[in-house]
Amino acid sequence: MEKTEIKISIENERLEALAYFLQKKETSSLQKELGKMIEALYEKTGPVEVREYIDGRLKKAAPSRPKVKLPTKAAGGNAGRTDEED
Repeated sequence: MEKTEIKISIENERLEALAYFLQKKETSSLQKELGKMIEALYEKTGPVEVREYIDGRLKKAAPSRPKVKLPTKAAGGNAGRTDEED
């Protein structure tokens, strides 16, 4: 699904202080924190049925990744190894 950009206003001093302390904690960015808050608000206010419907549509719209087969280990775990590799 297409994403929409949201624009909000805040005093420059508050924005600078917020960005400074988030950076100082090195845990997140303002954009990530706002994204988490919007997601929490959506989960809190959106009816369960609507969220399930939208989640289902998102899964269908996501391109499917091809499945990659990983090689399996042969019995003994040393398949393809030589004595020189030890």
